[in-house]
Amino acid sequence: MCQQLSLGSASWCQFEGFLNTATPQTLYKHSATMGSSKKLCKTEKMKVIDAHNAGEGYKKIAKRFQLAVSTVRGIIKRWQVRGTVEVKKRSGRPRKLSERTARSLVRKVNQNPHLTSKDLQEDLADSGVVVHPSTVRRYLHKQDLHGRVCRKKPYLRPHHKIQRQKYATEHLQKPDDFWKQVLWTDEVKIELFGHNKQRYVWRKKGAAFHEKNTLPTVKYGGGSIMLWGCVAASGTGNIARVEGRMDSIKYQQILEANITASVKKLKLKRGWLLQQDNDPKHTSKSTMDYFKKRKLKVLEWPSQSPDLNIIEN
Repeated sequence: MCQQLSLGSASWCQFEGFLNTATPQTLYKHSATMGSSKKLCKTEKMKVIDAHNAGEGYKKIAKRFQLAVSTVRGIIKRWQVRGTVEVKKRSGRPRKLSERTARSLVRKVNQNPHLTSKDLQEDLADSGVVVHPSTVRRYLHKQDLHGRVCRKKPYLRPHHKIQRQKYATEHLQKPDDFWKQVLWTDEVKIELFGHNKQRYVWRKKGAAFHEKNTLPTVKYGGGSIMLWGCVAASGTGNIARVEGRMDSIKYQQILEANITASVKKLKLKRGWLLQQDNDPKHTSKSTMDYFKKRKLKVLEWPSQSPDLNIIEN
C-alpha cells in the first residue's frame, strides 16, 4: 500500500489513515524508498526493449513497468545508438602513465631497488612525463612493490661467500653428538644506564617533557661493562667481567681462569671443541700459540659469518 500511495493521487484523509495504521517498520521502509532511483537489471531493461519492439509507446511501457517515461526513453535510445542496454563505463581522468612507461618503472626498480620515488619521477620528467612522486608509488604498490627499510648484513667479498658455503657443506650432516661437544663463547657489552637506542612512549600532545614520558640520560652515556661467557648444549658455563681494555693477553687470562671449570661443570667429553668468532684478539699469533700449548681444539669459523653462535640468543 505504501508504495502505491502518493499525495498526488490520494486524498489527504487516505494518507492520514495510512499514518495512523502503519507500523514504525513500514514508515521506515517507506521513507527509505522515497526519493531514491530504481536501478534496473539487464533483464528488466530487455523487457522494456521487447515491449517497444512490440509497438508499445513510452507512456504505456512506463506505466506497465512502473518506471519514469524518461527512464524508458533513455533505455530505448541507448539500445538504438549502441546496440546494448548496459550503461557505458565511466572513463574518468586519463592515466598519466602509459603501459610502456609503467613497465619501465618496474624494470628500473627491479634493477636498482635503492631508487626513490623522487629519482623515478625525475627520470620520467627527463622523458617528458610529468607526474607526482605519489603517482609513482601508487603504481608500484599495485605491482606489490613497497618501500621498506633495508636489512643490514655483513659485507661479503667473493672469498667470504666461498668460505661460508664450504663451512655449511662440511657441517650440514654433523650429528647432534658433535654439536653437544662444542663450548660456545662470546663477549657482550652492557649499558649501565639504560639502552643507547631510541625508545617510544604513548603520550598526548604537549606532554613530551612530563617526567614519565622522558628517557633519563647522563653525561658520557653512564658507562658500560664487558662480560665474557660460555654455554653448551648441557647448560651455561662461567661468566667473567672484563676489566679494562680487552686484548689477546687478557683474553687468554680469561680462558685460563674459566675454560677448565666450565668444561667440568658442563660435563663435556674428551675431544670437545672451543668455538669463538674471528675477532683479532681471538686469532692473534699469541692466542694461537696458547691454544697449541694447551692442546685446545678450536671449531673452524668462517670470516664475516652470520650469528650462528647459540649464545647470541
